[in-house]
Amino acid sequence: MGFQGNGVALLHLDGTYRPQTRLLRFPHEWVDLADVPETSLYCSPTALAEIERRLRRRRSRGAVLIGSGNYHYVTYLLLQEIQEPFTLVLFDHHTDADPGDGFLMSCGSWVARALDHPQLRKVVIAGPTFSPNHLQLSPNITVLSFADDDEWPRALLEVVPTRSVYISIDKDVLSREDAVTNWDHGTMPLSVLLACLRRLLLQKNVLGIDVCGEYPRSAVDAFDPLCREAQRKNEQANMAILETCFRYATPHLRPA
Repeated sequence: MGFQGNGVALLHLDGTYRPQTRLLRFPHEWVDLADVPETSLYCSPTALAEIERRLRRRRSRGAVLIGSGNYHYVTYLLLQEIQEPFTLVLFDHHTDADPGDGFLMSCGSWVARALDHPQLRKVVIAGPTFSPNHLQLSPNITVLSFADDDEWPRALLEVVPTRSVYISIDKDVLSREDAVTNWDHGTMPLSVLLACLRRLLLQKNVLGIDVCGEYPRSAVDAFDPLCREAQRKNEQANMAILETCFRYATPHLRPA
């Protein structure tokens, strides 16, 4: 069991990782996608194919930092690399399972599209604070939305049916005290998220992990107090997540 990762791929879609210099302590590589058009929120088929082509060439495997939640659909492409039965464990304040229009991939529909993966046995979504009962979700999706912090890790393991998992984290699942995103926030403390990760890493074969939920920024925002707060909190959360994962990496894959 443990984490099958040997480094970090930093996606340059929106420039949000450039100021987070502490992330560069991990073995890493940049995947430049900034010149690909039609990618924010919705992604055209042409753009999706180009992103997939560039992702396939990366050397760092195991951890991918995507950018803001506007690009969470990139997880769909990362899942296509998996060739064994697995469960997608998604930490997110939203289900991202809207049926969509069948043409454009979006940050709100990628989970519904991922259900077509031949090896995906189940999707477990941890963190929405609303009741999913009114949503018409696939029976292959289980939503955990309770708020008892001590119960999260145990409850999560109880509904994961496979030996292998892929973990995707949108930091909007976290409380505003631990992250700042451009979406509405959940209530999960970072400490609970890390406890869930540790349990998964100890008892499951973690094929990969990705993280999104950065706060969009531009050059003119460099001195904006909100942007500086977002950078500080998000970098701290990203570091904690990556440190937890690599602590449980398979020995021959651990970063030097």
